[in-house]
Amino acid sequence: MDVPFSSSGAMSRAHYALVRKIEAATPQVADQILLAEVHSIRYQLTRSTLSLKQCKECLILLLYCAMTVNPGTHVDLDFALPHAINLAEAAQTVQDKRAGYLFCAEVMPPEHELQLMLVNSIRKDLESSAVPRMCLALDALVQSPSKDVIPAVQSRLHDLLSHNSAHVRRRALHAFSTLSEHDPDILTGIANKARKRLVDPEPAVAVAALTLSQSLVQAELLPTDKYRTVISGLLDANWSRRPDPGHDQLLVRLVRAVAKAGPSGHDIQTYLDIIHYYARMGSSAYMIIRECFSAASICAASMLLEAQAAAGTSFVQEIRQLLTSHDPNGLYVFIHCLSCIDPKLWAGTSPDLPAVLEEWEVERVMKLLDSEDKLVRKQTLRTLWHVDQTIVESYYARLLQGQLPAEHGSEELLTRLLEIVEIATGDDGESYAQQFKKVLQAIEGDSPLNQRPVLQEAVEELLTHIHTGPSAWRSGCIGVLFATLVDRDTEAGPTLMVILTALLCEYLPLSPISPVKLLRGISARLSLHAASIQDACLIAMLRISVACDEVPIGVLDTVKELHAQGGRHVKRRCDQFINLSQSKNTLNHIVAGAHSSSLPDFVVALEKHEAAQRREQRAASRSPRIYPSSPPPLTPRSPEPSSSRASPSPGKLRYAAYEPPKPPQRLRRVSSGSSRHSDDGSVRSGSYGRAYEDPLAMTVTAGDLTLAAQTSDLRSISSQGSPRSHLSPLPVVQILDEDALPADLIALDSPFITEPSPSIASTLSIAEHDFETTWNSLESSTSRGWCESSMDAVLRRLQGLQRRLKVTERDRAPFEGDLKVVICPDISASPVKEGLAVIRLKESDDDSCLWWVRCKDEQLQNIIKATLR
Repeated sequence: MDVPFSSSGAMSRAHYALVRKIEAATPQVADQILLAEVHSIRYQLTRSTLSLKQCKECLILLLYCAMTVNPGTHVDLDFALPHAINLAEAAQTVQDKRAGYLFCAEVMPPEHELQLMLVNSIRKDLESSAVPRMCLALDALVQSPSKDVIPAVQSRLHDLLSHNSAHVRRRALHAFSTLSEHDPDILTGIANKARKRLVDPEPAVAVAALTLSQSLVQAELLPTDKYRTVISGLLDANWSRRPDPGHDQLLVRLVRAVAKAGPSGHDIQTYLDIIHYYARMGSSAYMIIRECFSAASICAASMLLEAQAAAGTSFVQEIRQLLTSHDPNGLYVFIHCLSCIDPKLWAGTSPDLPAVLEEWEVERVMKLLDSEDKLVRKQTLRTLWHVDQTIVESYYARLLQGQLPAEHGSEELLTRLLEIVEIATGDDGESYAQQFKKVLQAIEGDSPLNQRPVLQEAVEELLTHIHTGPSAWRSGCIGVLFATLVDRDTEAGPTLMVILTALLCEYLPLSPISPVKLLRGISARLSLHAASIQDACLIAMLRISVACDEVPIGVLDTVKELHAQGGRHVKRRCDQFINLSQSKNTLNHIVAGAHSSSLPDFVVALEKHEAAQRREQRAASRSPRIYPSSPPPLTPRSPEPSSSRASPSPGKLRYAAYEPPKPPQRLRRVSSGSSRHSDDGSVRSGSYGRAYEDPLAMTVTAGDLTLAAQTSDLRSISSQGSPRSHLSPLPVVQILDEDALPADLIALDSPFITEPSPSIASTLSIAEHDFETTWNSLESSTSRGWCESSMDAVLRRLQGLQRRLKVTERDRAPFEGDLKVVICPDISASPVKEGLAVIRLKESDDDSCLWWVRCKDEQLQNIIKATLR
């Protein structure tokens, strides 16, 4: 950052300084700086004097840190969610509230337990008269929708559809569309208002209404034929205004909506008129032209012919001038539109229809195969494949033979070959994998395997294609690639081996070949490749061994041979495989701790495990023995206590366990004659010998504590002994009178044997268990809503039902923070849960509450709903 702070746009000096540090650091150092900043901000958020402004700055810095770290580095920001919710609730300015809502939208998962805490803030902002606050709340609903917020905002959202502000109307429509994905019933009763908004004077509102109307059609709340008639009329009305295509997106959305609903002949004629009008307007009209051709692609050729005959022109004729454009976007639009129209309407493949393009235009289209733009090349291949597949096949054969201009290298050749393979194989994953292997063999040549480079472009292309491809295509492709490992006659170069190791880690469950065969196949190829490939193979073998009941002896022998011949890093990988493959529990723990099933994440989890083991070993080697074998001797008081002070062997307690309780004895007052001071300053009791017969009667002096502090950690003493021996660091020593009475005169023991009564804690635990079990058993019948009364008023209403209630306080599990109520059935009720209901109440700040009810008794459920309303 070479700009000063005043021109940088940074929020604060701290933000500016952090960005400068990150830009000047290496990726590894940058991650360390960012994680340290997150730790520092976490401490700042715990201060009681934190202001809302400081809270906002901290949240924005946390978002910056989370988005700037390198992929694979996880930053946990859940600790800041309560502060973000509080900022959204208590902030007075729109900017501060936006920061709180934004943090929640970016960090909080959809079903997070703190989602309910946002309900009250959103509801208050929706009820506000300030348009910015309403817009913030609506944006929060769109970005973080949930089921729990619907009862609190549904009625208010319905009113906002008719708000004076276009910004509020548009956001309210989007909020209905988003919330309908969680609860389609929210759309009931808004069809009329949605139709009114389709003719809203603001185009942005009409676009939002169009999206909501599609949701209404999917929910079967708006008839399809009626919807098609409405949007077709809107298309004509909007097209009659001849809007500016660069600023008005409503026409584009209407064309797309009509295409989804099924265009009529009149609509196709309108498409052709739009193309004719906008074709010569330049780049601002590219989007609407492309959308019209995409809409025409789903129409039958006969309907297109009728529309062309009525207009006296053709679709392709109207865009011919784009072929000579020097703008790559114009060329792409032309070739894309060409692929949308049936080839027999313009390519001259049908004897009844002449070709639209002239010979020089066809040659120009063929030259697009050598375009520097990848998208133009692929779209041209797709268009020519639809016209005549032999054109693409001959071009593919020419490339395999190396007939490419000299300025293009092997990477460019590989990219173009893979583009053709992708177009030619289509949805056939097995054919794609076979052709992919042929391309690799043609590019890599016949050099030794350990001298061939890894083709990064091929690795990225195939892995991306597999990740984004359909599941059926992925399964076929992976099956052919994995079969390469077990086929000894098939060569697998370094590029293919890197691809296979990545796929084996991530998609091992999809393999049609057993893990043992895969292990043998990959181990047989270890010695043929360079050390970098051996490293990846050993990692993949370690991942495969998780699915094997037992690693074959031959595989272990191969790894041991590689260990004897390999370098230091390969030896380390071999040791990992030999050790961990025999320890399935540890290996399963490593796999479970990986962030994902990919090879890089598995390596990260493996390295974390190794680092943890090294730390434990260093800690064990550095930590001294808990009890020294020969501590400095204390001043002896007698032979017996000196022997009792000797240090015990490691693993035993320093002090003996407590003896069984003895009859109580009265304490006597210490007199001057019952104790005496020794020469070393210690106090000797009159019952000196008896005190040392009981090890717990020893007095722990300051010198003893000093020795213990020098030799071990006091906190670890209790953990080294028996779980039953909980010894106090300073045992209490009582000076007892030998002549005291054996027992007290008054005893509180009752002569009657009474039945043990259950404690309060046990009663509560039973109630908690009953509520959670009942709540889970009634999961299929759930209702929820918002009550304007306080929680106490609701509880009094429930008591008025004259039924037996069990109430669990809010601070007790389960569902801490909610008041739990069980409506118990009568003893005579049948065992089908008649008369049984469970209720959860969550209090709001404005003396209202959110309620959930689960009850399979329909009559009782209706009574409870009426009571809560």
